[in-house]
Amino acid sequence: KIILKKITKIKSDYNWFSIEIKNKEFLAEGDFTKLDFLIGKFREAISETSHKLSIKDDFFFSDDIQEFILENDKDTIIFLHYTNKSRIAKKILKTGLEFTYAFDKTATKVKNNPVDLSYNHYVRKQFGENVVVMGISKKVYQFYIDKINQLGSSILRVEEILTEKPVYINGESEEVYTLNQKFIKGYFNYKNKEIFKNPDFDPFFDSKVFLENIKSK
Repeated sequence: KIILKKITKIKSDYNWFSIEIKNKEFLAEGDFTKLDFLIGKFREAISETSHKLSIKDDFFFSDDIQEFILENDKDTIIFLHYTNKSRIAKKILKTGLEFTYAFDKTATKVKNNPVDLSYNHYVRKQFGENVVVMGISKKVYQFYIDKINQLGSSILRVEEILTEKPVYINGESEEVYTLNQKFIKGYFNYKNKEIFKNPDFDPFFDSKVFLENIKSK
């Protein structure tokens, strides 16, 4: 249980904020310059709560799962995708992750930071207990950012070109991309602690098709 007395600071009409946790609700308000500050306080509160959860409730912060997520985090950009069905997670391991233009709505980038991890898990866990872990080498990622810029491409996300499958149009007339299966590390279930690894995982994977994807835009 978090105990936080109401904090209020008012210096002027354009420099004020108020934070309170009451009846398990985080209540915060302030002037427009305090948004990042208040979100930070919310993340801190979630972090404290998450680490006090019973291990029976959620294994997300167990050593095995944390090691699985954050292994080689210094050299790899890590993303998580939550799904409520294990068959979907298994399919992603075999065929890659499908997404539309908004990759960041499908997957969330994570850092080796307890507050950041707690916040993202709290926000995303509602989408399911199976969490797909993706990893892309920072060198590969930066290489294609540079190529996109050099070629003056209109591509907005590097993930859009990291595929060997053709883009297709779904029923809502949206372009659907498929992140290459090599970038899928595996998935875990945070309720039963099971971890499933992709034997083909290779965060340093590169393909001549990636460059062709940029040129074709």
